[in-house]
Amino acid sequence: MFLPPTMRAWTYRTKGLPSTTVKLESDIRTPQPTDLGPDDVLVEVHYVAFNGGVTSGIQGLGPRPLAFFLRQQDRVAIAEFEFAGRLIAAGGNVLPATTSSGAGGGRKDLKIGELVTGFMNPFKSLRTGAGALAEYAIAPAKSVVPYQLPGDGEEPPKLSLAEWAGLGGVGCTAIQAVERARIKAGDKVLINGSSGGAGVMMVQVARSVIGPQGKLVATCSAANVELVKSLGADEVIDYRQHSPLHTYLAASEDADRPFDAIIDNVGIQELFTHSPSYLAPGKKFLAIGAMNAEFSVRGAVYLVWLMLWNQFCPVIFGGVPRKFQFYSAEPDLPSLEMLRKMTQEGTLRQVIDSIWEFEDVPKASLYIFVF
Repeated sequence: MFLPPTMRAWTYRTKGLPSTTVKLESDIRTPQPTDLGPDDVLVEVHYVAFNGGVTSGIQGLGPRPLAFFLRQQDRVAIAEFEFAGRLIAAGGNVLPATTSSGAGGGRKDLKIGELVTGFMNPFKSLRTGAGALAEYAIAPAKSVVPYQLPGDGEEPPKLSLAEWAGLGGVGCTAIQAVERARIKAGDKVLINGSSGGAGVMMVQVARSVIGPQGKLVATCSAANVELVKSLGADEVIDYRQHSPLHTYLAASEDADRPFDAIIDNVGIQELFTHSPSYLAPGKKFLAIGAMNAEFSVRGAVYLVWLMLWNQFCPVIFGGVPRKFQFYSAEPDLPSLEMLRKMTQEGTLRQVIDSIWEFEDVPKASLYIFVF
């Protein structure tokens, strides 16, 4: 298959607001099939989802922060990780064997030329600068699934390709976070930050697990209360009206009937510090967000220290007497297939704010940042 030697891509060469830092370049080298590792796939990108974590990273870390020995003037990176598009090439271990030698792998669900959705490896992207906001992208096959269910007569996808483009990363995060928080049927759960990309997924996945007998409490701004209720929350707290949140929770009925799990999508240290007032003994506080962290080398070091302190510091030395875990999800095939099952059953839906043209990325970045 012939691919052009260069492509268009939205890149950034310094840190700052994506609306001003990310630039459209038309002479970026196109990834070729010969660049693929044995477990990689090459995709012609049709849709890309904007991720708040990427926005924060561009502002604070700049391009390729994990390429430690690369000169600053040589650092360039392509933005974003989540995508949907057409599979155009695959590494040697990905597709089923087609010869008597037995070469090849076992992904019978993937076929060249068909539509797929997926998620790039964020840590590899932070090192190499590869991203999804381009005409072509390389991703690990384990983070890619077909858009159309394989097999004749299968039910067509319930979500559009555009909706699936923003589902992989945040959806896998929600599924894995609910599993690690050990949430079960009938539990009472608090989800802090429920109207963001991961939050809207977290509400729906948690609701499906706790069932009608459980209670789901969520936090967001007043503008998104009805949306979060429609996703399955029994009670929604306006965190601005009831600030600080930990004081409000400690004085509410949640102190008498504490939560069985708390999932924090934002990263509010005080919410964990005061959690014995509203989180049941032996239950878990799971943090997946760090929105309040300083996006710099210093901020990253402090965040790691704080997470270790929260998890391992004994009570006698000032630790909090509740279980803590900071979790960064990695999209994988089982989680992606669970997402597909939930969307087909109608227990999970995607929420899209707006769709922008490829040329309008700066406007979209500004819109996301401001609103």
